Amino acid sequence: MVPVSSMGTHTVIVAQSGSGKSLFLGRLIEELILCTRARCLILDPNADFRRIHEVEGSELWTTARYNARAGTGKLPDEGSQRDFATRWSNVKVRIRTQRSDYLEGPSAERIQVWWPSLSSEFLAEGLNPLLRSELYHAHVFLRVVGNLVRAEKRYLGKKAPRRRSIITTAETLYGKIHHLRENQDFSKIVHSAFEEEFEELSERGTGRDREVFPRFAFRRQTERAAAAIRYVSEAMERFYFAKAHEYEASGIVAGEPPSGPPNRIDVLDLPSLPERDTRHLVVNATLATEFTNALNAWASALYTPPEKDTRVPTFIIADEAHNLVPAQPTGRAEGAIREQFRTIAAEGRKYGLFLILASQRPDKLDPLILSECENKAVMRLDSKSLLDKVRLALGLEDVRPDIVDRCRQFGIGRVLIAGRWSPEPQILYSAARRTKEGGRNLNPRHWAVPMTNSRS
Repeated sequence: MVPVSSMGTHTVIVAQSGSGKSLFLGRLIEELILCTRARCLILDPNADFRRIHEVEGSELWTTARYNARAGTGKLPDEGSQRDFATRWSNVKVRIRTQRSDYLEGPSAERIQVWWPSLSSEFLAEGLNPLLRSELYHAHVFLRVVGNLVRAEKRYLGKKAPRRRSIITTAETLYGKIHHLRENQDFSKIVHSAFEEEFEELSERGTGRDREVFPRFAFRRQTERAAAAIRYVSEAMERFYFAKAHEYEASGIVAGEPPSGPPNRIDVLDLPSLPERDTRHLVVNATLATEFTNALNAWASALYTPPEKDTRVPTFIIADEAHNLVPAQPTGRAEGAIREQFRTIAAEGRKYGLFLILASQRPDKLDPLILSECENKAVMRLDSKSLLDKVRLALGLEDVRPDIVDRCRQFGIGRVLIAGRWSPEPQILYSAARRTKEGGRNLNPRHWAVPMTNSRS
């Protein structure tokens, strides 16, 4: 009932626990994948999408079907499980997780981040402003090394040298040149050191049939490294690389830059990361990579005939979004992530990046990001005071009060939609989610029974 083109904007879903938010969000993702060529990046805080590559059992299409008279059950629109499973089997899914039991699955891959994509704000927590500036320049130096390692992969292919790690490479280069910073020819010294380290790349690749890395681009990178390293003390160098090696030892740092075609569905299994700081780090690096890739694709498309522009949108889905884009960040890490979301909210549509934010508390979400969400969905909210906050936060003042007030009586799966995807606000019943939900609630058949004398 929702036109595909109307999804070309940002969306917010508000629902209290137990209202069917996961059902509605899951179905929305399935439809985006099956009815469009778009891809979805899911920032999953509750493991609800850890099993999205699996299809529900056949009973969903038989005994659990929707009962119109009773208003209960679920509503798949295929004739059988086989109909959906056949279509879904063609969807390329990647579940990025740290859980060892899930890593054995065919769609699973260990969570790792490309260190240069990380914001330096994550390492600067608690540092005074002067030291934060030094740390920033240390990170710029490493990013130069990362850019050249990427270039090796692109221009040299299988002939690219195997490196122990990007962090070790950067640390080795720093050790060769930092003590020469006062030399008048320091830029030339840095350039020579990088030429020696990236010998084949600086020689513009090998073989007549290979695309070559421009010499001016190599020079520009080394000049950037020379400018950055002048502001990094030995004490900061020790701090920065010690921090980098600490994360590297945890296995969270990728040894090579990301490559290969993107998956249609990319799930970031955040509960598999035990520490909150690590979850923030992974989200930050992932968003940075997505935005950089979209920006580069947009720049390339400017030189491509319109009929050959094959870019597709990416929907970035954040459940429990108030934990990622809070109105009041509690630290520099949270603030850095919020700034990334603000940038995507303000500029992402031009590059084909669209947000879908789901939350129980819109009043705790960043108002600037909320203001960019044209599509709105409201599910059951028992509290009148919360409903009043939702009406104000989502700009639903023009919707008839009696329609919004009906959200207090909604059953599971009922949703009020307004905005670009519906010319007039309307109330719908969400069709069934047909992929398996990875999270798990308490089992009432176990706990909602009288206590017995038997031990359990």
